[in-house]
Amino acid sequence: MYIGIDLGTSGVKVILLNEQGEVVAAQTEKLTVSPPASTLVGTRPGTVVAGN
Repeated sequence: MYIGIDLGTSGVKVILLNEQGEVVAAQTEKLTVSPPASTLVGTRPGTVVAGN
């Protein structure tokens, strides 16, 4: 099995492939973005890990 993870600024995409390259599972989740300052944007790591 192989797993691919794309952690972007607005969401997380995960895909699970078997040895033949076939998709076993895929999931996309949007992330809540919280601006710590007027010119910066960040995501809380705990939110990413929890999947919220």
